Amino acid sequence: MAKILLKDVYETRYPFDDHMKKQKVQPHGCMGCIEIIVKDKFGNIVQQYSEPNIIKIFAKEMLAHRLPSSQVWDPEANSGAGDWVNTGIDPNEEFSARYILLGAAFDSNGQPITDDPRYYITDPATGTKVPIKLTPGATNSGSLINAIPLNDAARPLKKIESVAFDATYQPAGIPILQDDVRALNNIVLLETTIKLDEYNGFGLTDSDFFILTEVALAGGRKVGNVGASCECTPRELFLEGLAAGGPFRASAAGSSTVSLDPTTPATEVDVIREGDQIRISNFASSDDTLNQVSPFYLVMQKAVGGLDMVLDRTPVDVSNTPIIGTVGVERDTLRIFSHRILKTPVKKSGDFSIIIRWSLIFN
Repeated sequence: MAKILLKDVYETRYPFDDHMKKQKVQPHGCMGCIEIIVKDKFGNIVQQYSEPNIIKIFAKEMLAHRLPSSQVWDPEANSGAGDWVNTGIDPNEEFSARYILLGAAFDSNGQPITDDPRYYITDPATGTKVPIKLTPGATNSGSLINAIPLNDAARPLKKIESVAFDATYQPAGIPILQDDVRALNNIVLLETTIKLDEYNGFGLTDSDFFILTEVALAGGRKVGNVGASCECTPRELFLEGLAAGGPFRASAAGSSTVSLDPTTPATEVDVIREGDQIRISNFASSDDTLNQVSPFYLVMQKAVGGLDMVLDRTPVDVSNTPIIGTVGVERDTLRIFSHRILKTPVKKSGDFSIIIRWSLIFN
């Protein structure tokens, strides 16, 4: 019997390009690839390529929130006969991949930029253009470098339109020494299509087009059609405030504790929960982020039904001056699973439709 080492059995079958079909996937992360298929107006494929991709470690928390059930078995319930009881954990679908966000190379006038230093730099060794390295500082305009504004039917929020599964092959029985293997459906395929009439520039000239440079796989609250009056970035679209509209009114006292206003409707006090990320801005004008380095904070403590929120740090402006007084608070539901700058930018105009297919391999 041939001996198979554990490191040699993590053979992953990719459904895309030949060079991607067999990869050695080490059991320490969530890997995958992005496939881009460009079709002309007649449906002919004019460009097709794929890039490997890794889901960053912070996404594991989101994936963990999808694993537990909302109920557990209590053997003492139902007069000792046992029954399913609530755990208090809500596997909220906000933690599921639901959207594909898009960024593009364009300037303040909406004109496409074919050589955009925000995305690509010149490699001094090869002299070729290579994608920049993403850092936390890239968080901007919807957690993308240059998100495409969502303000009319031609620039909608792209939702996941198709979900399918594929298999990898893992060792059966005792994994270290067994020759036989078994198929596991641990590859999920998420797909959306950018249609001919979507993302074709800002309508300034007949030759308008976008150069798509970045894509992100995201979760968030369920959003339907984006109206023509939105004029917002993806980040703004996923902020949640009062049911009647607008942010929650709150007071900041120059410490890490921010308190919701006592007039907050009792039915909405717990919209913001412990563990949520919130955005603090000017209550009178949510576009004003009070000159903060980052207006986003993590709620470390908040009692059920309580008004006080203990944040991960004291809200301050860029001069490190504590923010004091009335502020607006909104819950941030946008969660980026993975953010990728395309090695090969893709031109999008009315002549092309583009299929974006994201595969995630859970090993």
